Amino acid sequence: MNSQEYKELDELREQITLLKDKLREQELINERGIMLVTQKGINKLNRQGVIMIAFAVFAVVYCSWAFHRFGFSDGFVVGTTIFLGVCALVTAYAHLKLRSIDVASGNLVEIASRLVSFRKIYSHWHIFAIPALLVWCYFLYWDAQRMLDNPEGFLIAGCVGGVIGGIFGLKKHFAIMRETDKVLANIRDLMQNK
Repeated sequence: MNSQEYKELDELREQITLLKDKLREQELINERGIMLVTQKGINKLNRQGVIMIAFAVFAVVYCSWAFHRFGFSDGFVVGTTIFLGVCALVTAYAHLKLRSIDVASGNLVEIASRLVSFRKIYSHWHIFAIPALLVWCYFLYWDAQRMLDNPEGFLIAGCVGGVIGGIFGLKKHFAIMRETDKVLANIRDLMQNK
């Protein structure tokens, strides 16, 4: 081999080394981007949780006051307060696990485990909430029959409000589930890159 061939070989090695460095740098940039998107998703879930908890606390106070003021029975008012309080506590419990997550410095397996637990609570929430809501509606109608001349009108108004609230609640529920699935997919990508 002559000196010209050695020069060409050295240049080729330098180019390969340069390409490897650029590829590593690109992987790091890609990994950072995924981490940022993942952290933004978790922050979004946290913000939604704070809003829902604040709304639930407001509902506990307002509904208890309003039902008591309109003359509903004390048992119904206490039952409503307990039902809405449990809803607020379960929502707070689900979101509490996400408050301290930092994707950049956290263990991805632990973060994924917390998100799976969070998703599980949300996906099974309707199993408990819908029967409890139906029982609550029964007692609402029963109490309204006792105190109103036209309980059917009250029932119709309640159904319209329930449908509007149900649509809003389902829309929020599915948005949270989609966001959780996106964050979990990003964590899977991060784990595959490592």
